[in-house]
Amino acid sequence: MSAIAEPLIDYLRQLERQGQTHVHLDERARLILREFYMRAKGNVAKPAPVKAAPASVLREESPIPVATVKKEQPVPVVTMSRSLEGIHAQMSVDPVFKTLGSLREKLVLSEGDTSADIMLIGEAPSYHDESKGAPFSGPAGKKMEAILKAMGIARNEVYMTNLVKYRPSMPNQTTNTRKPNAAEINASMRYLMAEVNAVKPKVIIVLGAIAAKSLIGPDVPVGDILGKFHKVAGVPVRATYHPSYLLAEGVTDQKKEVWSDMLEVMELLEMPISEKQRGYFK
Repeated sequence: MSAIAEPLIDYLRQLERQGQTHVHLDERARLILREFYMRAKGNVAKPAPVKAAPASVLREESPIPVATVKKEQPVPVVTMSRSLEGIHAQMSVDPVFKTLGSLREKLVLSEGDTSADIMLIGEAPSYHDESKGAPFSGPAGKKMEAILKAMGIARNEVYMTNLVKYRPSMPNQTTNTRKPNAAEINASMRYLMAEVNAVKPKVIIVLGAIAAKSLIGPDVPVGDILGKFHKVAGVPVRATYHPSYLLAEGVTDQKKEVWSDMLEVMELLEMPISEKQRGYFK
């Protein structure tokens, strides 16, 4: 039985190292465990070997823990949908977001081509995103569209989403916003990775330090994140500055870095690059 159950045992040990002491099992999870037991007894045909997946990578139809604010709370186990529509539906009724008490009410989902080669991931909805109901809206969205246009790409040719899909709340909040906190990110990460699995992009562009560190690794220094490709769930990931940051005065050097990142993305995708494009900022 140990060989068959090894992925499950590794997964539970990983949860234990993270400080989790309880795991709630729903009916489907119990059926899965019973199937392990029956296979170990030889009553069910032995399946093909399965490698243990890291906690940061979602597998289709695999039980995924939901992050909770308090460690002593049991961790529910759910089965993630394979489709974007199903993922969005699950997200809209997930009670974890409500229990956090730090997010606003409106869910801001993704926009763009659901089979795009390029996936753009921001941090959390802004006031403009929340108002329009779409990510990368307002001035930051216009800046992102200008960058894409310079690459020869239209907005509707990429897949745009945010790590956290609800706008983080603040006291006396109007148009201001804040970065998502750790609890909000933990509650959202499994949905983001499910989106990656559903869209299957050829490259991910992650925008902003919070989203970049959440996706690539919280312990990786920002200096080691920028200027190179990383792999997440088998997909090349390029981290760069959020377009909202580029709206500030005196960030010419950062604009050059962003364009350098975009050129490398284009090279990775084997897109044609003109001398004019290469000559920007020279």
